[in-house]
Amino acid sequence: MLVWQLEEELRQHKIRGPNFEKQAMLVRQLEEELRHQKTRGPSLEVQSQMDNIMTENDHLNREVAILRETIKELELRIETQKQTLSARDESIKKLLEMLQQKGIGKEEERAMMQQMQAVFQKQLCPSVSLHYVSVQQLFITDAE
Repeated sequence: MLVWQLEEELRQHKIRGPNFEKQAMLVRQLEEELRHQKTRGPSLEVQSQMDNIMTENDHLNREVAILRETIKELELRIETQKQTLSARDESIKKLLEMLQQKGIGKEEERAMMQQMQAVFQKQLCPSVSLHYVSVQQLFITDAE
């Protein structure tokens, strides 16, 4: 029996009163069993549930640690890509300045930009290529 069931049964017997010796003996037995239950600790069912909860908690803690590491790695990658894009933007600016100083015509400049774009698209992921195209369009509109 569970502790709360024993307590309830004990209360019911006390309410009926210790008029009968049989009931009095039953009350003493229930009290003794209740004391025994309290000193024995949690039941096997409760202990099993606690073990399951602790196992699940450990598993979730490991997952959280892995996710935190993944976030740190992704943040580092993003920062590295930002630096790479910044360096390439500077290189493109310098190339454009060189082209403008040499006085190359607009058609030759566009052809050279298309060649550069093709090379960058092969080297970079599509999202970085899109960034490059937007930078290229910015410089072409500035040059015109």
